[in-house]
Amino acid sequence: MLKRIQHVIGRALAKTLSYLFILPVLYLIEPFWRIRLTHLWVARFGPLAYNTHVFVGTRILEGPEPRTTRLFFGARPANQPLFTMWKRILPIIENPILSAFYHYAGPTLSKTRFFRPLPNNYHDHRPLNVGPVLSFSKAEEERGQSLLRDMGLTPDDWFVVFQSRDASFHAQTGLGDSGTHRLCSIDGFMAAAGEITRRGGYAIRIGAGLNTPLPENGNSRIIDYATRFRRDWADIYLLGKCRFLLAPGTGTVFVPGLFGRPVAQSNMLPYIPNPMGRHSLYTTKLLKDARTGRILNFAELYEMGAFNFFHPHEAMLRFPRELDEYGLIAVDNDEEEILGLCLDMIAQLDGNPVNPEAARLQRLYKTQFLNQATDIDLIPDLAPSFALKYRYLIEA
Repeated sequence: MLKRIQHVIGRALAKTLSYLFILPVLYLIEPFWRIRLTHLWVARFGPLAYNTHVFVGTRILEGPEPRTTRLFFGARPANQPLFTMWKRILPIIENPILSAFYHYAGPTLSKTRFFRPLPNNYHDHRPLNVGPVLSFSKAEEERGQSLLRDMGLTPDDWFVVFQSRDASFHAQTGLGDSGTHRLCSIDGFMAAAGEITRRGGYAIRIGAGLNTPLPENGNSRIIDYATRFRRDWADIYLLGKCRFLLAPGTGTVFVPGLFGRPVAQSNMLPYIPNPMGRHSLYTTKLLKDARTGRILNFAELYEMGAFNFFHPHEAMLRFPRELDEYGLIAVDNDEEEILGLCLDMIAQLDGNPVNPEAARLQRLYKTQFLNQATDIDLIPDLAPSFALKYRYLIEA
């Protein structure tokens, strides 16, 4: 009840101040210079990385907004170190009072030209392919190298970070999780982690809010950073320095691209590829009929609207209830499929050519099911091994 009263009073006060003072000043200045107000998406890790990246990438592509000053607001971010890095390149006002005022004034300001939310264009992957947009300072490099030494790595070692998606983080933050059908077990990643170490690298398990350590495996090059070393700043450093990230669809997948690093995303669901850069790869979850056990092909899912780029937050299969309504069950990628994805990414980074038949299937998948995107050549590819294994679902 108290929060509701606070909300009503805050909105009334913000509306009054907007109409009496803020908007008159902005309209007065408008003929000479444009002021635009934007609130950063800071409560969750993924939007803090992705939506801000889209704005910065767009400005790199199109140049500065003409005759315009854009002011950003935000407070209490999901990851303070990443927020601080954005402050180096954007005029961000970090103030909880101003952020709260902006939140309350939103309904008023959104009706004017002065309110400009961050873009969320899942159909346009161009801004995510402009190259690195963030870099580490000298002090951050030194701190990061110290962390790697503590974990047993030398400056010459390479590493891959990997992660599963479970419910523990959302349960602890209280933010809620609309994607419980996208959860998967860390067990499916262990064969890939072992293969990385056999090839001379380190496999570093990341994740926030995890209480269960990795099972003992006798492999000192598989490091459980998530339960032994984790810090907010270190998350960013590892994601920015890894050879690639191997993970399902979590907010983490949007961070490596800020530093020009690719992502090997497993268990993708919904079917709209996350904007991770064209050099990334992915596999999808499969969907089967709960009654018959039959796996649906991608043409059937396309007809259901599962590849709806223009309304990604309304597209079918984003929420568990949608699967229930269609009588569908999500099937996780197995250990072999995640291992194949990992090996595909390593092969790509090593410059090895893609199997011609796999390349044909990758292209067919894009042209048939991802044709709503602005430029399909900028979208990550389906992993070659996955395309070959499930060609019958692609060609059906």
